[in-house]
Amino acid sequence: MLYMWATPNSRRVSILFEELGLNFDVTPVNIRAKEQFAPEIVALNPFGKVPIVVWQEKGEERQLFESGAILIDFAEASGKFLPLSQKERGETLSWLMIALTGLGPHSASAHYWSDLAIKKSAHALEYHVNFTARVYRLLDDRLAEHSYLAGNYSIADIAAYPWISVSEWTTLDLEEFPNLANWYRRVGSRPAVQRGMSLPSGITLD
Repeated sequence: MLYMWATPNSRRVSILFEELGLNFDVTPVNIRAKEQFAPEIVALNPFGKVPIVVWQEKGEERQLFESGAILIDFAEASGKFLPLSQKERGETLSWLMIALTGLGPHSASAHYWSDLAIKKSAHALEYHVNFTARVYRLLDDRLAEHSYLAGNYSIADIAAYPWISVSEWTTLDLEEFPNLANWYRRVGSRPAVQRGMSLPSGITLD
């Protein structure tokens, strides 16, 4: 069971599950209605966040939360999208961490200060937009020499893609980063990515 909403962090997981061909059910958790703080969700993740995955493995129930932990766990278990060699694995994890700790949080903060905050702060918006632009430039430079962030398509791309899909949240123009924009279109053409980005069915953040 995948507990999720139409958020970039949740869709990282639904994309990976679609790429792996897993048979999984989705339970929508409406973060706009603060359903992530319901007792049954907090019992699964004490941080009160989605995504959360609950499944049976060898007759034992397992559960995981935090999108990065889920991506690594399932990639390792499947032997896909996370290389086995130490060098390639380390490179993939490095780019994954940029998506997890730089791209996602600062894109989200830029969105908060540009759109969601009741009391706006021009200084806070400028800080997060500038940081996000720094990440965009880094990814753009990397993708000038590589088709994918870690060389081959991996969980680093899967983690980054949903946040680039909402580039308008950041007030940045994706087309000003041509290599990143081309990567975005290339990754977005994958059928599994399209299926993962459509979940939960019929739900958007609009």
